[in-house]
Amino acid sequence: MSENKRMNSIARRVSTSFVLRLLLIMLLINAVLITNFLAWTAYSMEKTALGSAWQADLTRAFDYDGSLPVRTRLERMNYTFSLPGGAKHTVAAGQILLTMIRAMNVVIIAEIVIAVLQYRGFKRRTLLLLSPLQKIAQTAQALSETQFDEQKFHSLEDAIQNISVLSPSARLSTGHSELIGLENAVNNLISRMHDAYRQQTRFVSDASHELRTPIAVIKGYAELLSRWGKDDPKVMEESVNAMLAEANNMQRLVEQLLFLARGDAGRTAFAPKKVDLRELLLSAVDEYKLIGTQHVFRIRAEEPVFTFGDEAMLKQALRILADNAIKYSPEGSVITLRAGYSPQGMAILSVQDNGTGISAEDMPHLFERFYRSDPARTRGGTGLGLAIAKWITERHEGHIDVFSSLDLGTRFTLNLPAYQEEDSKVSSDAAATAYNPPSF
Repeated sequence: MSENKRMNSIARRVSTSFVLRLLLIMLLINAVLITNFLAWTAYSMEKTALGSAWQADLTRAFDYDGSLPVRTRLERMNYTFSLPGGAKHTVAAGQILLTMIRAMNVVIIAEIVIAVLQYRGFKRRTLLLLSPLQKIAQTAQALSETQFDEQKFHSLEDAIQNISVLSPSARLSTGHSELIGLENAVNNLISRMHDAYRQQTRFVSDASHELRTPIAVIKGYAELLSRWGKDDPKVMEESVNAMLAEANNMQRLVEQLLFLARGDAGRTAFAPKKVDLRELLLSAVDEYKLIGTQHVFRIRAEEPVFTFGDEAMLKQALRILADNAIKYSPEGSVITLRAGYSPQGMAILSVQDNGTGISAEDMPHLFERFYRSDPARTRGGTGLGLAIAKWITERHEGHIDVFSSLDLGTRFTLNLPAYQEEDSKVSSDAAATAYNPPSF
């Protein structure tokens, strides 16, 4: 039996059972109505004839001629009643009974029509409710009819064994239409694995490249010291200073790599609380004034701006953007720091400079790890700062907007969720231990 016939059979049986119960209920209602109608009619006749002398224990009977046809018998039927020991009263009841029978015929016809309509409607609803089961049954039937012979399994095994791990274009293909879904799933997994492998390879390659230069410089100055620096104070001083500078660069690079590695593994401590971004700007500017920067900082934040996040992380992201602004803008130029709320209700923190700007070619790669445009490679950066700032912003469920124009300047804007009162209910136990940022 096909699944459609099976579903129709089930729906028909369920609908029939429902309609039979409905008809039974209608018959019971009809019986109650007829009984009540006859009782009320008899009571009305007795009350009219006897008046106040009526009592419940009357003697009652129907008088009819059993030799007549049924219809004639009903038409001539009389209803007789009398008080105990009193005279009999006779009332013609035949016409009343015929009128009641005609009315009940109309009622029964109407009930039959209702039952038929209910049967059809209930069957449609039953089929609708059974449609998910029908789809499951059809799928199961299709699977049961699918033949996975031994050759197909061997083809799948050979195709998997022939996939090259090192080939980016490697794809699983067996040539069997029944296995196309499995092939697509495996090929999507292979693509994701190759993407992850490519990113990891590039990350390791870039890290090795970045570490190779300072190691070569330190090695070169160490050889210079071993040959001539022992007796020449100038050579010794130059070598020691250069080695210390390169060691500091290596330390900063390693700390940044560890930060990103911990972040990718989900092991970076995160201690969110209510943070005033305006106070964050003022604190950062005071620190830059202490180190004697030659740039002019202008703050645009007239009122407190609150977000819910890790204050140390946000300050680190602000330092990264401010350091870039200092690095790529001329001395004495103005760097503008802003804090406020966006029209979308986000808490914003922006750093704007009047420097060289970013070219359209570099913009898509701006937040890639180790990516630096050619002019930037001469300024001592690691190419990880913006990647860290992006990670911190996304950790706070925000995003970064960048606007830049060559020779006019660049503006980085952190868009962060504004502080809400319900944020204060977040348990401090859910936050990790206090976060101590590395000294980048």
